[in-house]
Amino acid sequence: MAPRNRWKLFVGGAGVLALGALAVPVTAFVIVPQFVHSTLNEKAPAEPAAGRASPAGAPTGAPAPPAATGAPASQILSTGELKRINNVDYGRGTVLILQVGEQRFLRFENVDIAGAPAQRVYLSNRTDGQPGEFTDLGPLKATSGSFNYEIPAAVDLGKVRSVVSYCKQFSVTITYAVLQPA
Repeated sequence: MAPRNRWKLFVGGAGVLALGALAVPVTAFVIVPQFVHSTLNEKAPAEPAAGRASPAGAPTGAPAPPAATGAPASQILSTGELKRINNVDYGRGTVLILQVGEQRFLRFENVDIAGAPAQRVYLSNRTDGQPGEFTDLGPLKATSGSFNYEIPAAVDLGKVRSVVSYCKQFSVTITYAVLQPA
């Protein structure tokens, strides 16, 4: 094969590789998000779920006793606003950490979050949008609406500084909210 033909073959191959390399991020951040949008509207937690906490001597699965009259149904422990990172990675809306009886919840309220595959919800010890040391609360339930996650009792909220929506597939933060005490 003549050197000139080899060069054309090399340049053509490099062009195909460059188009392939461009196709992956365009697909991941432009096309896929168009298909992963969903809406969920859950009520805010207002009382402990039946069967979660049983008084001493009560059978397992018995409903927890009702809250004392005049006691607040829930208390806001901290709050934050979701941030726009760039045109592709963004979120709008509020996140709250609520105390309801003995249970704690993370609530996303009136949110709009960019779609991405394999999004997870993390409680992070950092304030820069990175996961850092985190507690994984599970997959993002929806990209818009209002919804809740129960926070495990073992989580030390004193170490939690932010809520991060993280795309595991591409190791990128989609949005985050720095938490402030209520």
